[in-house]
Parts: sequence; structure tokens; C-alpha cells
Amino acid sequence: MAEIKSMQLYSHVGRIYNELKELGYGDTGDLKVEDVSKFDSLHYHGVQAMDEAIQRFNIGKDTRVLDVGSGIGGPARYLAWKTGCHVTALEIQRDHHETGEVLTARCNLSERVRHVCGDVMDIDLGHGSYDLVTSWLVFCHIPDKKKVSERCLQHLKPGGNMLVEDLFALGDLSEVSEDIRVNYFDLPNIQDYKQQIVDAGFANIQVEDLTTDWKDYVQDRLKAFISSEERYVRVHGRPTYQALHNFYSCIVRLFTSDRVGGGRISATKPT
Repeated sequence: MAEIKSMQLYSHVGRIYNELKELGYGDTGDLKVEDVSKFDSLHYHGVQAMDEAIQRFNIGKDTRVLDVGSGIGGPARYLAWKTGCHVTALEIQRDHHETGEVLTARCNLSERVRHVCGDVMDIDLGHGSYDLVTSWLVFCHIPDKKKVSERCLQHLKPGGNMLVEDLFALGDLSEVSEDIRVNYFDLPNIQDYKQQIVDAGFANIQVEDLTTDWKDYVQDRLKAFISSEERYVRVHGRPTYQALHNFYSCIVRLFTSDRVGGGRISATKPT
């Protein structure tokens, strides 16, 4: 936990409330998911990535989803709102978990989204209970990809699917900044990553390399962030701006140095 909290992306969790105030919302009262979803996800391409998942796995009102590393609940809320599915949002960071619970309640989605604070590596949320396990840029913080995949496999129904968007190594990460290395110290290459999922017991593993797209995305994100500096400082303060600027800049350096790539991995639990 101490390691993940050192990453600047996960500090200043309350900035979501600053953005909602900018939209005219108060400290209490109902929220619209379409407004909250502009700010509540940390993975690349936001709701676009989730819409692709909805189509790919035909997510509907009878689908049970486990979202591993749910953050403040952005993907869980969007999936439940868009499809009517039931989502368990599992998050290890208590401040993110608690913020997610509040936002979900204000979006009137508590009946479809259950927030749980815990660690996927040792929690039991009901073996064989889920149709789909999702995780968006989270497994990169967990060195043992085989074990975390095994844990996901245990929670899936036979024939259920796992969808992971994650980073993988393209080169040596030993010289990157401590802020990044402490969280990404054991990224496998994509071949080793896939093998660990095979060793966990999954079948029908498909890998979509999104490195080129994500390289463009992180560069565009940084440019847009810098161009909005005046507004961002006004809304969130200089320390928050600087922390995120440092993080976004480091991620750009990783991608443009061809040390890190990323993509979408899907796999099926055998029947």
C-alpha cells in the first residue's frame, strides 16, 4: 500500500469534488453519471474503452462483473449505468474506496454497484460468482501476474471471461524515476505476461497490442494538461497540478523511449 500511495496519480483523490463543483454540483445531492464519468476513471480512453468492453462481452442486466482495482468507481458506475449489470468494485486504497461509495450513492447506483475495500490477492468474493472480471491499468502494480490471474479465475463462472488493460515491458526500466519504478518494478514482456495467464489456468487468450495508440494518447494527454494549466491550478491548486504534471511527463518519457508498451488481454475460464 505504501508503494502505490507514492505514485502521484493516486494522490489528491478529492479533486473529483473540485471538478463537480465546477459543474455546479454541491457537496450533497444527486449526480449524473454522464457528468461524473468525465473525471472518475484513470485508465486510457475513459468511457470509450468501457463501451468497447460492453460490446465485446455483450454486457447486460444479467451480467455479474468484478472490477479489480476499481479506484473511485468510475468503470463500475459506468458499466452499471449503461447496461444495468451488477458490479462488485474492489479497491485496496481506502480513500478511493470511500470516495467511490459516496459517488455511487449520489448517482443512485448503490443497488447495482457494491464497493468492497480489500486485496484481490486474498479476498473471497464468492468463487464462481462472476461472468466477467475487468481490470484497467491495475495489474501493473502486482508483480505476480500468475497469482492475480489465478485469483480472478477462481471468482469466474466456468466459461466466464477476464479483460485486462495493462502495461508491459519493452526495455530496461531500471533507470526510470523512483516514483514510477517503485510501482512498475516487475513488468513482464508481453510473451511472459501471456504465459503467466496460461499457467494460471485460462484458455483462449487474446492479446491486442495498443502501444502505438497509447503512446499517442499519453502525449496528447500531457499537451492538453499543460494547455489547461491556468484553469487546473485555479480549480485544484498548484501542488496538485505539479504532481500530475510530473507523473504525466514521466509516462510520456517511458512510452517515447520504447521501454513500456501496453494492450488489452482477454481470456476465458475453461468449462
